[in-house]
Amino acid sequence: MRIKDAINKIFYTRKDVSEIYLIIRDRVKGISEIPFSNIERIDNYYVYLNDSETVIPLHRVIEIREKGKTLWKR
Repeated sequence: MRIKDAINKIFYTRKDVSEIYLIIRDRVKGISEIPFSNIERIDNYYVYLNDSETVIPLHRVIEIREKGKTLWKR
């Protein structure tokens, strides 16, 4: 399953995404966790966050976790 499909599946099938995180590889910070509740939208190449400024390329997403359990991994 592609990362875009995994993210969309979570958004459309889950009511509560407060404990789900995107794990991303950042060039400066290393590994970072982004709460799903901060995601505004997704397209074929990017994840857009609620702050209207942050855009994360999908190739930087390495994992999706819920309560420490891996839901998707690259």
